[in-house]
Amino acid sequence: MAIASVEESALAERLRNFRRHLHQHPELSLEEVQTTASIVEFLKDSGIEVLSSNLPTGTFALVRGKRPGPCVAIRTDIDALPIVEQTGLPYASTIEGKMHACGHDFHTASVLGAAWLAQQWADSEESFAGSILFVFQPAEEVGAGAKQVVASGVLQEQGVRCIFGEHNNPLLERGYIGVKSGPLMGSVDDFRIVVRGTGGHAAIPQTSVDPILVAAHLVTGLQSLVSRNVSPLHSAVVTVGQLHAGTARNIIPEEAVLEGTVRTLQPENRDLLEERLKTLAFSTAAAFGASAEVDYERQLPVTESDEAMAAIVREAAQHVVGVDAVVEAMPTLGGEDFSIYAEHLPSCFFWVGTGKPDGSSRGWHHPQFDVDEAQMLVASKIFVEAARRALVHFSK
Repeated sequence: MAIASVEESALAERLRNFRRHLHQHPELSLEEVQTTASIVEFLKDSGIEVLSSNLPTGTFALVRGKRPGPCVAIRTDIDALPIVEQTGLPYASTIEGKMHACGHDFHTASVLGAAWLAQQWADSEESFAGSILFVFQPAEEVGAGAKQVVASGVLQEQGVRCIFGEHNNPLLERGYIGVKSGPLMGSVDDFRIVVRGTGGHAAIPQTSVDPILVAAHLVTGLQSLVSRNVSPLHSAVVTVGQLHAGTARNIIPEEAVLEGTVRTLQPENRDLLEERLKTLAFSTAAAFGASAEVDYERQLPVTESDEAMAAIVREAAQHVVGVDAVVEAMPTLGGEDFSIYAEHLPSCFFWVGTGKPDGSSRGWHHPQFDVDEAQMLVASKIFVEAARRALVHFSK
């Protein structure tokens, strides 16, 4: 579908203004009340149908073609992070301690742009067969939103055949789009290890079992799980993010608590690392005469793109930005709850490059994080072109 240059310029400005409004008024996961209201207002002002649902925050919109056909979905995340912004931008967050430091405001504006373009297409003489569902998902940062969307039943009610999603990528130079089939983002598992020893006086250690000493050996040992258990050709990481123990410098405490995360790109390594982590915790504690309790929770699976859907997005991106600007996406062990959709539907998740050519862009979750707003409309066009190709694909 062609878009006049005047309309394109007006839409780009509208998306930029919307993104900056969200950036100034960030809301954390499951608190996105005003964000949702702003999205609904944009949709209704654009003549786009908003669907009712049982989601506390977030919403759905539907663009219907003039002829019956399959339904495909496009998803965005809408929540912010508990980070104090340090960008100094004129549209910086006005809410102390909250910031769109992962670019969900960018994603939301992109998908609103896609919805606007799709509605123009639906109303035109070139209208399509089928429908496009737009998912404005809450709570991605806490891994809860995609599960809520699936549980709402809206995807099933609309008969969605596939789903597409994006993420800005400050490590990929602006103007480039990254697409690949297979694993793109890591699984997310969390662990908590409680080491229990015997407390006592720091000057008389032989009468105690020091849980801090055990914890120190565990931290070191956990770092070897990947290097000596996972193939160097695979990707995995074990990180201890918290270690708490003791109340005074001259007291050996009763317990020490370690908390961290495990990320992998291969399911077999996910199973292996969980098993080895537990074995290491129990055996290390036992070797020092202590005990260990391990709480291991699997949060999110690997974010993988279906081969056929990745091909559709790759062709769509090439149509929008040119063949040379579409590259093989570089995987990361960061997690994404878009992975939940991939368990139910053919899907593709792709990178939109927003990095500065000199490589100076700040990464996700940094207090000085920012995006290249010119790429929002690019993403909008790729989404609609991918939806067009997917509707044809599922109509065969």
